[in-house]
Amino acid sequence: MNTNSFLAPKSSFRWLLSYQGSHTYECTFGGKDFRIEVQVARERYPQHSTLTKQEFEKSVNSSVGFIKGDPLKITPEFVASFNRHRYSDWMEQVSKMRADPDRYGDYMPSGFNIYVGAVYGPEGWTPTQRFEEVRALAGVPLEVALDAALRTH
Repeated sequence: MNTNSFLAPKSSFRWLLSYQGSHTYECTFGGKDFRIEVQVARERYPQHSTLTKQEFEKSVNSSVGFIKGDPLKITPEFVASFNRHRYSDWMEQVSKMRADPDRYGDYMPSGFNIYVGAVYGPEGWTPTQRFEEVRALAGVPLEVALDAALRTH
């Protein structure tokens, strides 16, 4: 674990729901409660949509790997804390899999996806942090860290 990471304010992150390639979380950070959304997978263009295929790509699929919500709350510190929390959960799950090869066989996840904040503008979604900065602040080792935005576009 990276010893250069900061001490995060009291925070909590609770998965709320998953729908059409998106995960929604309820968060407490910096004394504020709010929700974020992370688009974790590309989606097929829906048969019935008010968006054109091009608008759908720009609005939905260009957000894969990004944390979306109030840009004033999705600070570098929040994003690092969110990824640190997820990484801790991920490591716990990997440890359980390694401890029970009869149940999980030789399956091991290929790496841990790092998400960064983003804002929506005329050109689509634009990241507000860099992968490497978030990875370092979150204390996720380079050898397991994957840039979720690059892996899915």
